[in-house]
Amino acid sequence: MLFPTPKDVLTVIAITVFLSVTPVFASSDAQDNSGAQNVAQVSAEEAAFVQAQTISLAFRQASQRALPGVVKIVVRNAAKDLNAAKAKLPFADLLPEIPDKNLIEGGGSGFIVDPSGVVVTNNHVVAASALGKTISVELNDGRRFDAKKIFKDEKADVAVVMVESPEPLPYLTFADSDSVNIGDWALAIGNPFMLGSSVSAGVVSAKERFVEKDSKLFIQTDAAVNPGNSGGPLVNLRGEVVGINTAIASNSGGYQGIGFAIPSNIAQWAYRQLVEKGKVERAFLGAEISPISYEDSKRLGTPPQTGVRLGTPFKDSPAAKAGLRNNDVILELDGKRVESVEMFAATIERADVTRDYTLKALRDNAKEPVDLTIRFEIKPDDYVGVPMTEKMVEKGAHHIDKSWGVMLILPTPESLSRLGVADAEGLVVLNAVPGGAAYRAGIRSGALITKVDGRAVKTFDEYDAAKDETTAEDGLDVEFRLKNETKTVKLPLKKRVS
Repeated sequence: MLFPTPKDVLTVIAITVFLSVTPVFASSDAQDNSGAQNVAQVSAEEAAFVQAQTISLAFRQASQRALPGVVKIVVRNAAKDLNAAKAKLPFADLLPEIPDKNLIEGGGSGFIVDPSGVVVTNNHVVAASALGKTISVELNDGRRFDAKKIFKDEKADVAVVMVESPEPLPYLTFADSDSVNIGDWALAIGNPFMLGSSVSAGVVSAKERFVEKDSKLFIQTDAAVNPGNSGGPLVNLRGEVVGINTAIASNSGGYQGIGFAIPSNIAQWAYRQLVEKGKVERAFLGAEISPISYEDSKRLGTPPQTGVRLGTPFKDSPAAKAGLRNNDVILELDGKRVESVEMFAATIERADVTRDYTLKALRDNAKEPVDLTIRFEIKPDDYVGVPMTEKMVEKGAHHIDKSWGVMLILPTPESLSRLGVADAEGLVVLNAVPGGAAYRAGIRSGALITKVDGRAVKTFDEYDAAKDETTAEDGLDVEFRLKNETKTVKLPLKKRVS
């Protein structure tokens, strides 16, 4: 075998170096271009990396700002005191210990909005607090506080939990949810499956999303929201609250890309009243409203998705006092275009009852709107409007059920035919209060209630008897017909309010 000598090796190295260097001298311009391309590619990659790092930093900063003020809310059975009580008994050491984790029955998330210890969450997270259960608030740093006071509003699904701390607590601030735009980044923070504080990122998928079952407007997001996230904040990249994570749309019960949050402006309005008054007061119009169809908008000469149509104003209501009439089409409220029934109703709920508002309404198919002035009023508790004349009321031709939020009338052959249920018997729903128990279950004006708790109801007395004499404990089945469909829903069992 032949081995190269040192001289041969040097010769090979020299030739190799020469060959590798020769093209440089032969085409220095090509090398310059290639080098420039390499530098440009490196610069582009670096720029992309820096941009990604900037977004990552924004997520990190928003999370760091918000996480200290986000809490886990734990609902424990009142039996948690059993262990302490047993310790005082003779032979206590022979009695089995009940693990604390076995006493946890549920919970969710929340966030602190005031350093004194004001926590905002969903009503459904703490709804069981009046049933012999205790509520505790656990901070991200491990501190735990028992709830001292709880204020709840079922309709807005907002609740306030008050705790006491010897020192100021970290808290979050609200942003204006009206300024949130579709496509904006959003972070959902909470305790999915009660695992502890978690952050998920996404965008605002839609605004003013109306979910009929809840009769509420939501911000829709694709940030992952799962069971346990309820009550936690949806925050922007500044770590400010733009919504309260509340619900998911899912076939499996888990995350499927659609989550809903109560807009921060609605949440603030509700929580401040709960703190100040212990309840939420809402303004009302006093007339049923319905959307304007595309065909109606063409006939009226109005832009699509503009205006709402009024039913007959209720007696002594703000609508009646303002001179509004049946079939009026409201186009503007205080100079702003009315775009949907849901937005119009949400705006009225939060109206200032100490001042007048202007309305523009089309009447009797006229092309020019009339100008009206209205002053909204606080809606009385359990209010059910009566869109009837004084004579009909005096004759007792109606029946009001405040617990379910419906006004019923006896049917006539004409009304049954008009409703498309001429072959049925029952009671006609003349008015279903938006947000009431019946409305949330899907019962609407024009429905025919045929059975309550399995009993046919053809008179007001039969209706009341079915409710009063039931043996059910978790709600009553109510069968009704609406638009040629027969449905059965479960309504809460409450003491009838007369």
